[in-house]
Amino acid sequence: MASVSQMALLATMGASVAPNVVQRVASGSAARATSTVLTWAAATAGNLIVIEFVCETNAAAPTTPAGYTLWPSGNISNGGTQTLGIFYKIAAGGETGVTITHGNNATCSIMREISATSGVIEFGTPTVATTLNPDPPSLTPGGGSKKYLWIAGADYPTTTASAYSSGYSNGLTGASTTNLYRVSSAEKTATGSVEDPGVLTLGSSVKCVAFTYAISPIS
Repeated sequence: MASVSQMALLATMGASVAPNVVQRVASGSAARATSTVLTWAAATAGNLIVIEFVCETNAAAPTTPAGYTLWPSGNISNGGTQTLGIFYKIAAGGETGVTITHGNNATCSIMREISATSGVIEFGTPTVATTLNPDPPSLTPGGGSKKYLWIAGADYPTTTASAYSSGYSNGLTGASTTNLYRVSSAEKTATGSVEDPGVLTLGSSVKCVAFTYAISPIS
């Protein structure tokens, strides 16, 4: 939902503005543990917090933290060494992090805080493949043509990403410093009713889960 200040801004402009990423934090564990503590600067009430979280499949998958929603795909396996879950919530205000519990696993993540959004987030059906070029899925949001913030990325083991989807910027990679797990994603602001991001490029062909999601503007 929009904050009072965001609604006032829109009333002044007379039009919607694109969702805006106000902070980005990539992180990764140094060793296996049964929980992961993520930290960031205090969030603003009404903003959307989204966490792309990768967990080794050595033990139990991550548990959705209290107050967050797990994306519709659940904790999805790459068919090998790791699972991907995306968690999101509307900030109450002042959140400086979250603890995610899981089995005795290494983890990595990317967190974004997004302002100027209605809080509606929609996901494409992730693609699972062994490939050099993970391909984030096409997405047609139910809200029709709007000025969305599109996010496209992938999780993968052992290698690195040398390029994000074409036309996307502010790319980030969360990486565990042991056991070599990765999640990479980037952003694009564009008006449209459908988005089919281009592929990422990795250093070698590995098992991947590629994903796309769209964050709606306030109006």
